[in-house]
Amino acid sequence: MAKISPELAQQLKDMPHKTVDLIVRTTEDATPYLAWLDSAGLQVKQQFRLSPGLAVSGSGQDALKLLDQEWVISVELDAPVKTM
Repeated sequence: MAKISPELAQQLKDMPHKTVDLIVRTTEDATPYLAWLDSAGLQVKQQFRLSPGLAVSGSGQDALKLLDQEWVISVELDAPVKTM
């Protein structure tokens, strides 16, 4: 299974300096990786505990760095959730 959709990967590559908001699902509690995220240029907006993950914000080029991390399960756009 891919960590990111091909469309989102292309969007991040095409607009490397545009700021994006993302949801990052992680294999475990992401606390040990907070310093790495900061040094990679990604701002943690929220940390999820029930389902391990993070809401982050950063440039497309910085977001692509997430794909090389073993502790990252998936990366997707952080978009509003709508109910019926």
